[in-house]
Parts: sequence; C-alpha cells; structure tokens
Amino acid sequence: MSAVEVWLDPDIRVGTLFSHRGRSAESCTFTYSAEYLAHPEAYPLDPSLPLDAHPFHSVRPLFGAMADSSPDRWGRTLVQRTLAEEARAAGGAPRQPSELDFLLGVRDDLRQGALRYRLPQDDPGSFRAAAQDGVPVLADLGDLLVAADRVGADEAGLAELRRLVGAGSSLGGARPKAHVRLPGGAIGLAKFPAAAVDDWNVMAWEHVALGLAERAGIRVPPNRLVPVSGRDVLVVERFDRRSEQRVGYVSAMTMLELADGDRGSYLDIAEVVEEASPCATADLEELWRRIVLGALISNRDDHLRNHGFLREPSGWRLSPAFDLNPVPMAGDFATDVESPGEADRLDAALRHAEFFRLTDTRAGEVLAEVREAVSWWRDLARAAGLCEGEIRRMEPAFDDAA
Repeated sequence: MSAVEVWLDPDIRVGTLFSHRGRSAESCTFTYSAEYLAHPEAYPLDPSLPLDAHPFHSVRPLFGAMADSSPDRWGRTLVQRTLAEEARAAGGAPRQPSELDFLLGVRDDLRQGALRYRLPQDDPGSFRAAAQDGVPVLADLGDLLVAADRVGADEAGLAELRRLVGAGSSLGGARPKAHVRLPGGAIGLAKFPAAAVDDWNVMAWEHVALGLAERAGIRVPPNRLVPVSGRDVLVVERFDRRSEQRVGYVSAMTMLELADGDRGSYLDIAEVVEEASPCATADLEELWRRIVLGALISNRDDHLRNHGFLREPSGWRLSPAFDLNPVPMAGDFATDVESPGEADRLDAALRHAEFFRLTDTRAGEVLAEVREAVSWWRDLARAAGLCEGEIRRMEPAFDDAA
C-alpha cells in the first residue's frame, strides 16, 4: 500500500490517498484530514467523496477527482515510455506503471485543476512532480513538434521524452500536446497535428469550431493557430488558471460518478448543473446551446471527459467548451441528449428544452442564434487559411446548419 498526501493550492492538506495494487487490479482509499473538514471553505472533491471523517474506498484505481488530474492518453504514453527508457538505461527491465505512477508523473505546476500531491517523506512545500525547467515558449513549438512526431513514430529518445513530460499534458485526449508560456505570462496548451492519424487539418478545424461556438454565445478559452514548419498548431489558453491561482476542475464523468466507456446524457449533465451550479439558469442554457452547436457542426466526440466543471466559492460552474471537432462522416454522438438511438438530435434537443429551463419560444430563439452563428463556418475556415478543397471536404459536417 502506498500513501500520497493530497493538497489544495496553496497550503491546504485535504487528506490522504492510499493506493492498493494487487496482481491484477488496483483500488484506492481516501480519508479527509481533520483540518480540511474543519476549514470554512471545504467542499467535496467529487460526489463520491462527501465531507465525512470516515475512509472512502473505491474498486477503481483512483477516485474521479484524482483521475481528472492524471495524465491523458498522450501523457500516459510519455510517462510509460520515459519510465521504460530510464529502466533500460539503468540496466533493468521496464515494468508496467501503476495508476499512482501516472498520477505522480505529471508536472505539478501544469497539472489540471487545483489538486497537488506529495509523499509523506517529501520535503515540506515540495510536490510531485516538481518542475525541472521553465515552461517552453512559443518559439519552442518547432522543436516540441519534432519531438512529438518522433514519439508518434516510436523513435523518441530519453531526452526527447523527458522534455515532453516536462512540458506537461492535460485536458484530455490522445492528441500530442505540450504547454507553452504565452506573451503576457498566461499558460497555453499547444495541440499538435498528428500526421499518422489525421485525415484533415484537425487543428485548424478545431480553431474554426471554437470560433463558431464563441459567435453562438458559448464560452470558449482564448485560442490561436500558430504555423510551425508549414503545419498548424492550436494553442488554447488554460481556463483552470486565474493568473497564478489554480482553479478546481472535474470532468462531467466524475460529477456523474461514471467511468471511461460509460454513456451518459445531456439530461444527466443538466441534473448536475441544477444541483451544483450557482448560476444554473445561465449554465443550463449554455449547455443546451452546446447540444445544438454539436449537432450543427457534427461534433461527435462529445464524450463525458470533454465536458467539465470549474470550482467557484459557492459551487461548480460549467467550464468553457473545449475539444470541439467537426467530422465530415456519419456516426453516433458520444453523449446522447436523452437516450441512445435518437434519430434527430435537434428534435431531441427541442423536445427536452424544458429540462434546461427553456420555454419553447426561447429554445426556438436560441436555435436560430446558433444557426446564424454556424452559417459563418466557411468564412471562419477561409480566415484560418483552409483551402477551398478542404472546405468542400468538410461540407457534410455542416449539412444540418443549412
């Protein structure tokens, strides 16, 4: 059994996480500290961890709030390959990392959300994993992209792996990425093209989708396309940071107490908003706008990790929208409006508008506003530098926007 102290920035010890690893499974236990339970601003880290002094046990390797601050698939790849290369360099055999290895392998200052981790024997004030170097800047994107390409081709050496691990990984997905310091000091997440798997300019189209969402009245993080060696890199500003202050973050999956692979619905997310948001009316309307936008741009990868909540003093607010990607091919949406097999997504959204505190009249107005915003998709695509051939190829994604 391994023990890890869980902290909230800047200096609040929340409790202790105990990791149990058997031959074929991992589980965990968490106990809040007495000082956290007595703190006037204490809040449950996630719905499965209500404020109580008794230990909580999960058959999963990590509780949802901790899993949300673990590396995504790209980050896990980096951590696993780095540990393997380090073992080989030391003359040993690589081992399969535990979920605790992954959790503690993320760079502390770039970790998603507000949770921090240290081992009981660590020096006071130090956290896993401490930064070895400064955050890269935009001028470093070329070298980082080359290193990411080499990881994708399974050709990266230990130095390249360590550099990418040091650049952090956060906010979900398998796409190669790294953090960069933006002019003015903010932290941005640079999302790289993946030549081996991308069938179109995914980064440029995500930039277009974020622009359409903003026009449609949906909050999105500031973002920009940066050309690097003739390829587009999307740099998205971190929304779980306010200057140097960390902001608590959990995914919709965590709020629904589900796991990877479980299906949920927008009605489920709406229920969470009703219960947890201090601005429920505004958040519910925006959530409904996101359903409609997703239908109009064919953003099918809207799974539960691609929806999130930020901690406010009085509750959990819907986070800005992220990972919006139009897809020009038929397929199912990852999250249903109400139930699987919905033939017409817009019709389903309209039929359930009342659960988002919308009257039929208001729902019609919002739908019209989002349609008008999406009608600019070709203009935004051209402004992003996409050629007419790419625009024609993406037309099926916007069929419902006509």
